Amino acid sequence: MNIAKPELFKLLADVMASYSKPLPEPSILAAWWHDLQAYPLHVVEAAFSDYCDSNGQFSPVPAGIAMRCKTMDGRPGVEEAWAIAVTSRDESDTVVWTDETAEAFSLCKSVLSMGDEVGARMAFKECYGRIVAQARSERRPAQWSASLGWDMRKQESALHRAARAGLLSGPIAATLLPPPYDAASSDASAQSQIAKIKQMMATMQSERKRNGDLHAQRERNAIAAAKSRANAMTANYKRGDAA
Repeated sequence: MNIAKPELFKLLADVMASYSKPLPEPSILAAWWHDLQAYPLHVVEAAFSDYCDSNGQFSPVPAGIAMRCKTMDGRPGVEEAWAIAVTSRDESDTVVWTDETAEAFSLCKSVLSMGDEVGARMAFKECYGRIVAQARSERRPAQWSASLGWDMRKQESALHRAARAGLLSGPIAATLLPPPYDAASSDASAQSQIAKIKQMMATMQSERKRNGDLHAQRERNAIAAAKSRANAMTANYKRGDAA
């Protein structure tokens, strides 16, 4: 979230007081607001702190603090950005990166896919530097996002780390995380499935027994019929002999 005007002016008043100077007049305050309104409070605070540590004898001016804000906006350096980007080659990994890192990596992936990692790294560094410079010239704050991998354990770990580091807000990280594991619900579901399987097996056994009984009865009926026919034929044969 960008700094609010009351936050900036209070911060500026505190800094100027440390130089024994009053808050600047309205026209100078307008210049401060114009140059710094695009940056988050913590970035402006860090820029003032860095300036005061290295320039103790001179009070700050808007352009000097704005220049520091551009380089302290939370965007990783080019080497760090490359190290983050290459981990996205493993589709199981979840990568949390800036928009500029993702864009620069997308432009060099074709070189990397041909096996030329050195060439891809050089292309990435050139693209990344240009894209970041453009974003900073337009005073766009760093935007972090997550590219989710398929490994749920890695996904959860990466999102929690990003939330703790302040790269992703807690609510955003929570929406990206898989739903929590509910042991009680899982056990109930498992028991329900086991009960269904047992019922199916019992039904199958019952059907097998019924079918077996029917088959056995048919066999008994067939044997009885065969015996009856045999007895009839024997009786007819004996009557013929007697005649």
